[in-house]
Order: sequence, then C-alpha cells, then structure tokens
Amino acid sequence: MRTTIILLLTLLFAGSQQTWAQLKPAKRYKSTYETESYQNAGMIKIGLGWADKTIKVPNGGQAPGIVTLTKAFNDVWPTYVVEGILQRAANPNFTEEEDDEYGGGTIVDRRNGYLCEDAGGSDGDNMEACVWKRDNGHRLFAIQVSSNCDPDFSVICFYDYDPATQTLTPESSPVDTYQPKEGRDYWFSLPRHGKDFIITEMIHSQQVNLSSIYKFDGQKHVYSSQKSEHYD
Repeated sequence: MRTTIILLLTLLFAGSQQTWAQLKPAKRYKSTYETESYQNAGMIKIGLGWADKTIKVPNGGQAPGIVTLTKAFNDVWPTYVVEGILQRAANPNFTEEEDDEYGGGTIVDRRNGYLCEDAGGSDGDNMEACVWKRDNGHRLFAIQVSSNCDPDFSVICFYDYDPATQTLTPESSPVDTYQPKEGRDYWFSLPRHGKDFIITEMIHSQQVNLSSIYKFDGQKHVYSSQKSEHYD
C-alpha cells in the first residue's frame, strides 16, 4: 500500500526545532491537527498519544494472530478504517477482495500475519498491519493508519508483544531516525510476504522512487540497502 504523506516542515517545529522521533510524536501533529473537527480525529489521537500507552491483549496467549493484535489496538485507539477491516475479519472465510472501481482492496491474510485496507484512488482511509516472530518468543507488531485527505498524513506504530504479560508495549523503529528530504513525499510499507520494512521517498525532479530497505534480524529492523525505480 502506497500512502503518500505530505507533511509540511512546520510540523517538525514548535517554537524550536524538534528531533524526528516516532516515540515522541506529539509535536509532529499538535501544531496543525489539534482540533477535534477533522473526520479522522481518531488517527490524530493515535499520533498524539500512542507512544505513552501499553495495551493489554485479552486471551493473547503465546502466539496471538494478526487479527487479535489489531483488535486489541483498535479497542484502545479506535478508527473507522480499522473497525471496518475487523468486521470483514469476523468472517473466518474472508481473505481478500479487490476494489474494481478505485483500485486497492481489502486483505485479511492470517497465515502471513497481515491486514490491509487500501482505499486506492478514492478519498477513503487506509490501514496496514503485520506481525513478526522474534527470537526471544515475543512478537513485533506494527500498524499504520493513514488518510488521503483532510488532512493527508499517516501514523505508524511499533509494539513488542510479551506473551508472559499479554501486553503490547510501544517501541522504537526505523521511523524514529528517518529524516525525509525537504519537499519529498514518502510512505512506509509493511510486508505481506517476506520480513522487510521499507520507507520510500518520491524524488519528483528525477521521477524516481528511492526505497530504503530494513531487514529483520530476528529482533528488530536494521538498515540494509537502497533501491531506486523510475516512474513515468
């Protein structure tokens, strides 16, 4: 899912310059999006507060599935787009449906630990979530919610799941240290297949998408390489 994030540099400033830090995200949204009047205010609340709150996972057990983890997140940080895909996931036979009108579609891939609601070319909201198995028996869970308009932005959250406490705890990710170049649109991609986390920048002047690839080492994502792709 490609969600272009158009955030003015002023979102990174609030009186004095702030370090780009996903685990301290309040400054990133508060200056412009502190009003409750936006239709996707739930996303704004996530951006302002997710890093300060742990989440209990009812009946999480040793190996909770992607739907269980996503439901626990949505119980604390509700949004319409996540609620919508959870309703589809309530049908155990549902796996995937394409949107012939706008492109995109809905994916519930329990086997690969992946959920996606892609609004395609519409003005709808998007979400993406996945889970990785950690070497220590924990799980790494990531979820992204984004809006194509009013405002156009994205929030991505990473958590450690501890089976002993059945708790999701916010943690750092490559997003914390990522510094987008001025004037470039960018987006985050979670994997349905494989384990890579990818951050892509659109270089308009060269008509190139530049992707930074982070490999999963069994515990966290580590920068690996870059690749570029021309577009028309």
